[in-house]
Amino acid sequence: MFYPLEKLHLLHDGYRRAFKIGRMELLLIQDEGRTYLIENRCPHMEAPLTYGAVRQGIIRCPMHGLEFSLLNGRSSACATPLKTLMPAYEGNVIGVVL
Repeated sequence: MFYPLEKLHLLHDGYRRAFKIGRMELLLIQDEGRTYLIENRCPHMEAPLTYGAVRQGIIRCPMHGLEFSLLNGRSSACATPLKTLMPAYEGNVIGVVL
């Protein structure tokens, strides 16, 4: 099922917005022209990533400083990857299929 999140014209570098779909909390981010959709919690201690620093496709957990790739969720310091999701598009809206 497609869940709409945001209109495409509202996305820009630096864009970040948290969404909740049922019990799942997501974070939509645009960085350097690329759009990412991740689960909004650090796999280390489940801290929300809403205010984590984002730079060059990497997000830093604001609680412990662990860094994760927004592309594949991997981290050199944490064995459990960050959950990444594939954004879906329908007309002029970006969303997710769950």
